[in-house]
Amino acid sequence: MSRILKILAIAGEASGDRLAARALFRAKEIATSRGDTIELFGIGGRECAKLGMNCLYTTDEMSVVGFLEVAKRYFFFNRVFKKIVSLLDTKDSRPDILFLIDYPGFNIRLAKEARKRGIRVVFYVSPQVWAWKASRVKDIVASVDEMLVIFPFEVDIYKKAGLQNTFFVGHPLLEIIEDERGSFGSREQFSKEFGLDSNRKWLLLFPGSRKEEVIQHLEVMAKAAADFSTKHNWQPVIIEAESIPATNYESISSMNIIHFRSAKDIHQLMHHGQLGILKSGTTTLEAALMRLPGVICYKTSSVTYMIAKRMITLKFIGLANIVMGKKIYPELIQSEFTSGRIIESLEFVNKEKDSFTENVGEVWNTLRAPNDSPSRRVAELLLGNA
Repeated sequence: MSRILKILAIAGEASGDRLAARALFRAKEIATSRGDTIELFGIGGRECAKLGMNCLYTTDEMSVVGFLEVAKRYFFFNRVFKKIVSLLDTKDSRPDILFLIDYPGFNIRLAKEARKRGIRVVFYVSPQVWAWKASRVKDIVASVDEMLVIFPFEVDIYKKAGLQNTFFVGHPLLEIIEDERGSFGSREQFSKEFGLDSNRKWLLLFPGSRKEEVIQHLEVMAKAAADFSTKHNWQPVIIEAESIPATNYESISSMNIIHFRSAKDIHQLMHHGQLGILKSGTTTLEAALMRLPGVICYKTSSVTYMIAKRMITLKFIGLANIVMGKKIYPELIQSEFTSGRIIESLEFVNKEKDSFTENVGEVWNTLRAPNDSPSRRVAELLLGNA
């Protein structure tokens, strides 16, 4: 007998939206093969919306970075939370599965509410409890039915804490990149499509995907890129976030920097690029998997930095460095984030490319799981077909 499965999915950021959509697409395939139908609703972005999900709130509304910045929007987030909780108590909207993708501040609280009501909770992409707020592990164990992790060392953390249904599904970036590689064209073709100079090397700037990050990073990164590129006759290329209006990048319009605004082509750009100035976050891992050398940068508000510094216990902030347990990429944080320091680091990395390539190759092997694909595995676990 066919059935309708209601899945309430919460993806509060653009990265979570992409991962959720891939997994839910697979889940729909599996459900259809069984004669079942999946009804999707919750919080998501463009990718989840394309899949037919009823997005009550969007990632553009929900994405914010920094303690101070979150505090400023407290009443908005509180209103959203109450709205989502109300769905758990309404007969017509009560989900069969609550599917949570990263976004820990919101999602752990929601998991607790679902557990009180006997709703099954599947959490995909663990909060970085190994970096900070280790106390969250107890809350997660007490309120989550299955934890699907993307770093192999996270399995032991949760199993030791009592959550035996913890599964390493592999890092989704491997699957995404493998899917994309087959369609990569030549450097010459790519250059023509995006107005780049195939005869010059490319220095790629990644200021971030949130407005606050762009404000903090843009001008310093652009100054460093312009000076380095002038000296070496390279072409600087800034990657704009599609979720941020192009007007936010107008302050560097006088610099001779190419603007690139195509999220679906970023990995191919990395493939053809030679160096990167990388905002700390998933971008650093993408660069490592694409074997793009560079320097990791990050700056936030003074208040957010002071709070984070007291809470974070890791030696590194770049995911590629964390995964390998050593500093493959130079890191420039807060006061070290200056155009001069960025140029110094770029000069060093450019001279050590061969050593970098040897080190970064292991990142790929470390993040691969012994199953077909992360999104397929997530879908199977989500639908109870482990």
